[in-house]
Amino acid sequence: MCHNNTAFYGILSTIIPAPLVAYFSLKFKVIYCVGGVISPTLANLTLDGLEEVVKKAAPGRSRVNCVRYADDFIVTAKSKTMLETMIKSKPAIEKFLSERGLELSEEKTSITHIRKGFTFLGQTFRKTGNKLRITPAKEGVLTLQKKVKEVIRKHRSSPMEGLIKPLNSILRGWGNYHRHVVSSYVFYKIDSYVYNELWRMLKKRHGNKSVKWLFKKYWTVSGKDHVFTVKTKYKEKNRLLTVFQLSSIKIQTFRRIRVKANPYLPEFQLYFRKRRNFKDSKVLGTLSRQAESQLKEVLE
Repeated sequence: MCHNNTAFYGILSTIIPAPLVAYFSLKFKVIYCVGGVISPTLANLTLDGLEEVVKKAAPGRSRVNCVRYADDFIVTAKSKTMLETMIKSKPAIEKFLSERGLELSEEKTSITHIRKGFTFLGQTFRKTGNKLRITPAKEGVLTLQKKVKEVIRKHRSSPMEGLIKPLNSILRGWGNYHRHVVSSYVFYKIDSYVYNELWRMLKKRHGNKSVKWLFKKYWTVSGKDHVFTVKTKYKEKNRLLTVFQLSSIKIQTFRRIRVKANPYLPEFQLYFRKRRNFKDSKVLGTLSRQAESQLKEVLE
């Protein structure tokens, strides 16, 4: 989705009283352009209600759904004709956006079949047979590999502690984001890529050392083969720093959150407590029988 020159005033007018629009418009332009953390919040406030507009524009029992995350959204329907009618002939979506000074991005907007697949929020959705497969997008994998390569090259001559910490931060964050989808194969592929890049870096760093010496110094310190580990000292104590492996992340199916569930409402506190302590729960063991019965009623 993109914006025009008057988009800022259109967006602000939907969430800020009119007398204050002119006052906040300049600051809002700066925040929006630099991609500040407030941008997704403003997008949610502005596009709130888009789902209802899409459903009202579709005929009854047409199984049209809209899924939105900040300013990215997808619309699903039974046929291509129905989507084209909703967007072009009956521009419900375009009308909703134009009232807020926004418009659809022609480059990012496309209509495709679920069997061909599409990318949304860094993941590829494709249906094969009767199963829907969600995998990390190829573009996201290539971007991650590029980041890993840049970090390793940047710290080629730096202490190993300076390499492992930023590298683990990138790998752990990316892996946790994709841990709920079909990503085991991709995780092993990334681990192999990191392994090869580290080997390439070590050979250049220790050009006069043998492969056996490198393997013993960096790959067997933790007691496990093929795990890159270095010894360091922290407060006069020895400790081991290990490169994080994506294959160590356990793939878990995401439990869908109830639409009406709100973590700030007291009636849903037990529901979210159950979600946080789904396995090996310590909290649930201390709940009274009355609390457990209330929890069952919330989850059912």
